[in-house]
Amino acid sequence: MESIGKLVKPRPAAKPKKDIRLHSPAHLLADELCHKLNDKKHFGFYLKMATLYNHQYLRKLCGEVLESKTVKTPGRLFAYLIKKNNTDFNKRV
Repeated sequence: MESIGKLVKPRPAAKPKKDIRLHSPAHLLADELCHKLNDKKHFGFYLKMATLYNHQYLRKLCGEVLESKTVKTPGRLFAYLIKKNNTDFNKRV
């Protein structure tokens, strides 16, 4: 009798499907932010932020929001911090 390894042919690992709607770095970042912050309804907001702000800054800000343990709505805090940063920047200039 042959071993099971010889009878069963190994399948190649399935590649994750590529989403055709995510076609630019800004779209990829917006998708990443809305999934991490659990706020899929406001994809347009995150896309706008990804076109206006530096991607490293947005990822840093998202990390700060996710590290906070008391936040119930991380998307709302993220939007607040973006707005706060924007007003602080305008005051300095």
